[in-house]
Amino acid sequence: MAPVLTEEESALDPYLILEISSDATDKDIQRAYRKKSLKCHPDRNPSPEAAIQFRQISVSLEILLNPNKRNYVDTKLENDRKKKERYAEMDKKRKVMVDALNAREEEAKRAKVVQQEKRRQEAEEEAIKDAGRRMLEEAQKRAMAAASAANKPPVQPPQPKSDLNDNNQNRPEITSTDLTLILTFPSSSSSSTSSTQLQNTLELKYGPIAHLILTDPPANKKKKGKKAVVEFQKGNWGGCWACWKDHSNTTGPGAGVEDGVKVKWVKGEIPEWVEWAERQNPKQSHTQTQTNGDNHISSASAAVAGTTFSFDSAPDISNGGTGGFTMADLLSAHAKNKEQKVKDNQFESMTLLRMRQLERERLEAKIREEEGED
Repeated sequence: MAPVLTEEESALDPYLILEISSDATDKDIQRAYRKKSLKCHPDRNPSPEAAIQFRQISVSLEILLNPNKRNYVDTKLENDRKKKERYAEMDKKRKVMVDALNAREEEAKRAKVVQQEKRRQEAEEEAIKDAGRRMLEEAQKRAMAAASAANKPPVQPPQPKSDLNDNNQNRPEITSTDLTLILTFPSSSSSSTSSTQLQNTLELKYGPIAHLILTDPPANKKKKGKKAVVEFQKGNWGGCWACWKDHSNTTGPGAGVEDGVKVKWVKGEIPEWVEWAERQNPKQSHTQTQTNGDNHISSASAAVAGTTFSFDSAPDISNGGTGGFTMADLLSAHAKNKEQKVKDNQFESMTLLRMRQLERERLEAKIREEEGED
């Protein structure tokens, strides 16, 4: 069966071309045709565009005046209109669904932000509670310690001399800062490769250490050596004093951990307890100032037979040393060990020098022997 419309007719919308409605009568169609042909008839308008437009209105007139073709066009246009309406409805539903999906996504994002904020607030509250608990525990411990100290019976010290009694009353308090030194190592140092190694070396030599921090020099100052901040334990004031003496500028070579190490107090000045302690025995202090050498804290520990270095457990310098060792004992042990170390270093140097001389004599004899054979 042949199609109702040709390919050319199917491509046209006669109602749109003639600018009439779908319920127009034959007279309305002919009137619209005549009106349009007046503008684009070839006799009136010879342009190519006018010829194409005249052809379109002629074909449109033929379609609309043919009942079969007009019914076919009306049915097709109606189907197209319904299809557009369905598509428009589908687009509307699709838009509603997209809007709903976007709304749910935004709500999920807001809920996630609220949950994160809630967790953050809970974490902050928990941290505040933990800090409060720690503060409360520390306050309780201080209160218990104060109550325990108040319940202890006072110790009756022996009757000291008036001047020593005044010194005892003026004894300064030793804080952790007073027991902290800064050691500066040379760039070629081998004992400062790691904080663990350095701490072990210092503890073997000077006793317990509470904290040690080893820092590298700045990148632009590679010739600089490392620095170590050493805090001795609260009771190990003897080790702190010996470490300071060994690494001060007044000591000779071979003292301390290694040669070239410089020392200074973290406060920038000598703590009051050092000056106060040395004033208790000015004679020994003067002798110690004139002596050069090294000190080993283990020898001082052996001398005091396990006594912990502190102003509380060690013998009180201000009472003349009742039943223990005083600062004078430590100074004496320090001097003896430095003298022995100096002697050992001298013997070792002389031995090495003698070995080098023998080796040089042996080489010279060998060379002379080879020259004699030649």
